[in-house]
Amino acid sequence: MTNRQAAAAILDRMHCTIRLYQPTDREAVDRVGLAAFEQYAHAYANWPRFSARIAHTSELAGQAELLVAESVGEVVGAVLHVAPGKPRSAIFPDDWAVIRMLVVAPERRGQGIGRELVAACLQRAFRDGAPAVGLHTSPIMETALRLYTTLGFTRDRDLDPIDGVAYGRYVLPAAGLQAALARLANWPS
Repeated sequence: MTNRQAAAAILDRMHCTIRLYQPTDREAVDRVGLAAFEQYAHAYANWPRFSARIAHTSELAGQAELLVAESVGEVVGAVLHVAPGKPRSAIFPDDWAVIRMLVVAPERRGQGIGRELVAACLQRAFRDGAPAVGLHTSPIMETALRLYTTLGFTRDRDLDPIDGVAYGRYVLPAAGLQAALARLANWPS
């Protein structure tokens, strides 16, 4: 393989398609979800209980739009977009859009996959006319938190810890959606 072919193969591998979850994605989505959270196992007071829930990330598809990032036929990330009016946690108003469970395969981090998944959620929130987009995350999830705050999400309240890990609710008002999407579109490679 020439250097040019190797470079082309790397670029092809880095490109991903964001699409709706299909039942055939179940095992891959569950595997990526668990792998994405394993780095935090030490922080959760009851990792076995928490990880058992994470290992069933695909079940969220029955609640809202589960989006997957696919690259060269492989699921490399996922996120849940909860549209306004759909069932959600009581911590979010019914008319908000909600981003849940952003996960990227550890070996594929740093390639923009998380940004593409978040962009897909923000586009849907804009499409749905949501007055705000909410999410909950933890300070231990530094990379995701940095992405969210760079896009304009602000912490508006503390939440009860989950298995001993602190969480907060973050919100991006609809007025900030277009600016956030523009930041994502112009993100340096």
